[in-house]
Amino acid sequence: MTKSESEDQSFGPVLDGITLPDTVVLPPEIVPLLPWMSLSELKVVIAAVARLMQVGGAEPITLSEFETMTGLDRKSVLVGIERAMKRGLLMRFEMTGYRGHTMHVYELRPRFIGGKIPPITPIKAKQRCC
Repeated sequence: MTKSESEDQSFGPVLDGITLPDTVVLPPEIVPLLPWMSLSELKVVIAAVARLMQVGGAEPITLSEFETMTGLDRKSVLVGIERAMKRGLLMRFEMTGYRGHTMHVYELRPRFIGGKIPPITPIKAKQRCC
């Protein structure tokens, strides 16, 4: 990385490395899906995983929070959410807020609730052309 990149405010923070957690934080189903996921879809899913992994963070996420967490604009967040919901990774809930205003919040869609963990089915590799 050049000095000008590290000084560029739009580039963001530069780290001295990354802390490896004692446990796996990223659900294992995500990695095989990477060839098919758009950047916006990946960002909203990672934001939802990060929210879930926070202490006391089992709270749903609003569109505004997704925008803040991902750095994406609202349209891109909505595209990412739509793709993640279609893929079965996120769920949407309707909530009634102040003065009857309806809003949507989002959470990761659990693969199972209680009971036995089903095995992960291998995903066929994405075909590359050219």
